[in-house]
Amino acid sequence: MDPLLSEAELSELEDFLGSYLEHGDCMDISMLDGYLTAIAIGPVTLVPSEWYPPIWGGVDEPRFDSAEQAQRISELIVRYHNQIIGGFLGAPEAFVPYLYEYAYEKDGKWEVSAEEWCTGFSLGVHLRTESWEPLIKDKEFSELLAPIVAFSWETAWKQVTKRRDEARVREELLDFLPFAIQGIYLYWHPERAERWIDTVTNNLPVRGRSGNSRNALCGCGSGKKYKKCCGAPGKKR
Repeated sequence: MDPLLSEAELSELEDFLGSYLEHGDCMDISMLDGYLTAIAIGPVTLVPSEWYPPIWGGVDEPRFDSAEQAQRISELIVRYHNQIIGGFLGAPEAFVPYLYEYAYEKDGKWEVSAEEWCTGFSLGVHLRTESWEPLIKDKEFSELLAPIVAFSWETAWKQVTKRRDEARVREELLDFLPFAIQGIYLYWHPERAERWIDTVTNNLPVRGRSGNSRNALCGCGSGKKYKKCCGAPGKKR
């Protein structure tokens, strides 16, 4: 795996995206984080040529000052994508979305905004909507998408806040968001783990399939070995 982005490199990427917003329709760093998260934990593999152009509003190649700058920004974005994958592989329970905080001049209070992040995640889903349909139509687990839908679709927000206190609803959805993403990660685990094995040295177990190391940590995130958890005799999978 590539080295993690340093604080300086993350700021460099954030600053470039912010400056490019003045000249084109591209994602900011929060939207990019949500977008790459959906791509990383979703049910299918997408190659960079599929997911890179939408970052810039559908433009194949944004305006760069030089070839060196183009290479640098592309490298940072790819490493950021791999960093998100590595984070879920190593500690999915530690996931935290990159959200903005805004201070209101009127009263000085801070408010967390999830709209950008959830819009980015939705854009990632829409790259292969048909592949996400099993979750979207799943009566038991589709509620995992509730924060994504509410924060990225104005009509849905009006519906969930109808006759309810908006501040309370926002707080509840923000609290649920990290757990919802962890749940989505686990939902697609059987489909995703097999393709990730090809890109990492860790032999990640796949629930319900044979041929995986029974001494490896279980992919459900319990912290137990596969043979003691989802691979245990009689364990419902």
